[in-house]
Amino acid sequence: MKRLERLRLRKRRRAKLALQIAAVLILSGGLVAGALNFDAVKTWASKHYVRIRFRPAVIAPEENPDLFAKLSKWHDPGKNLNVLFIGIDRGSVPGEEGNSRSDVMILASVNVKAKKAVLVSIPRDTKVTIPGYGTEKINAAHAYKGPAGAVEAVESLTGVEINDYAEVDFEAFKKIVDAVGGVPFHLEHTINDPLTGYLAKGDYNLSGEQALIVVRSRKLPRGDLDRIENQKAFLKAMMEKAVSIRDMQSLLKILDAAVRYLETTLDPDMIFTLAEALQGMKVQDVEFATLPGESPEPAPGQPWYFIHDKEATARLFDNINKYCSTKSPEEKRAELEELEKIRRAEELETDRSAVNLAVLNGVRWEGMASKVAEVMRDKGYDNIKIGNTVNAYEKTTVYYAPGHEAEARMVARDLDPKADYRIVEDRDVAITYDADVILVIGRDYVKI
Repeated sequence: MKRLERLRLRKRRRAKLALQIAAVLILSGGLVAGALNFDAVKTWASKHYVRIRFRPAVIAPEENPDLFAKLSKWHDPGKNLNVLFIGIDRGSVPGEEGNSRSDVMILASVNVKAKKAVLVSIPRDTKVTIPGYGTEKINAAHAYKGPAGAVEAVESLTGVEINDYAEVDFEAFKKIVDAVGGVPFHLEHTINDPLTGYLAKGDYNLSGEQALIVVRSRKLPRGDLDRIENQKAFLKAMMEKAVSIRDMQSLLKILDAAVRYLETTLDPDMIFTLAEALQGMKVQDVEFATLPGESPEPAPGQPWYFIHDKEATARLFDNINKYCSTKSPEEKRAELEELEKIRRAEELETDRSAVNLAVLNGVRWEGMASKVAEVMRDKGYDNIKIGNTVNAYEKTTVYYAPGHEAEARMVARDLDPKADYRIVEDRDVAITYDADVILVIGRDYVKI
């Protein structure tokens, strides 16, 4: 119980605000963006501490060798560091006081030695037993027992020992998103939710208010499960945006937006130790997963629960504990072999000259669509239209009409077999550009 008692949240004093930058980026970027931005943070802390009237933060190994070594004093770098992230709707109800139900719950496992991470989303409606309260949805654990109760519930559910805890409310979330300049995002389904707001499906540079609609709304075809998919997609997009931030003013905005709201048991010095150790970690080194299970139709008059699959959950967290991955090496190898078989079969069956392809310039670089179209013609594509997108794209995306996924994947491979381009089914985009496959060139495409 002593370990749970130490989970009482403590706001960091203003004397340590420079250290909070890493915490904010780690939180908003899924424990990765802070590491990727560490050099920029270090530069900002050293150059601007006088301006913000704080003592300089000692953060570099050469300045304090013991700081970096501190990681091994409390945690084996070869084992996972498990942090429970909670998003709560604090204060939205007039007169509401004390702990509230958690709205977002993510268990992050980070392996410093392997430079890998897995983020597992836990549906808020997951059925659990809370000691003293009986059968409940897991989001009630925070309301009844605060952070320690949330940790206790997740540990019991997953069998994973949680090392630290971080909590942020939705006002902080909105301010952080606005501070990073918005997040590029493709919304798969229109959201029309009287509780959160309205967003038509399509491409956005999400503001904080819009991002909150995306991560909160459950008015979707599969309810909370689709909401979790939106949350995972948003986290990845947030990471990709965060790693691009280098200027000091943007970092200062993030600091100002978050210091009043972020609450965590992570020691500020340890945050920088982790950020230093995780340098070189890429967004691709982060896996996303959802707690295995299903949402069966309840009996009349009974509450709706998400019922986790105990065997699949045990298998998932066994892989995370052993490999910091959702799959074992053997499972990954078998999956790759199966995908390679499918790829070869698709390429044999598909005639590139018959693909109705549109290439769109999403980067505003003159002539980009024409240049990429020439690259694709050299690979056998004859039926190509070119044009421009309405909004700028950070990430190259391949849209396809229903029934044309194989062609879309082939187009993505032909453009760059090593790249991780987004591939999205979207009937409306296909109709708009009168094509079966629409290749939108984003800023991540640097071949030309």
